[in-house]
Amino acid sequence: MLNPGLNSTAATETKLDTIATELSDGFNIPEYDYILLTYVPSGDGVGEIQTVTYKSGGSGGTTINVLTLGYDTDDNLSSVTKV
Repeated sequence: MLNPGLNSTAATETKLDTIATELSDGFNIPEYDYILLTYVPSGDGVGEIQTVTYKSGGSGGTTINVLTLGYDTDDNLSSVTKV
């Protein structure tokens, strides 16, 4: 779920769906019901998704997993780390 205070675009929705689909099995992320996104404020990947926090129990629930996304100088996704 995207932050309702941020402008949502189809491209962002598609990127999030792709990341979630490709990574959830490989990182063994347990069942969750809420996703919190943060965005890169400056530098490589500015404006792109920086972290994906998976929670159980809604926005104030328990953090299940956090993925940190890294970007190269062309703003392409270059790494994903499970914290």
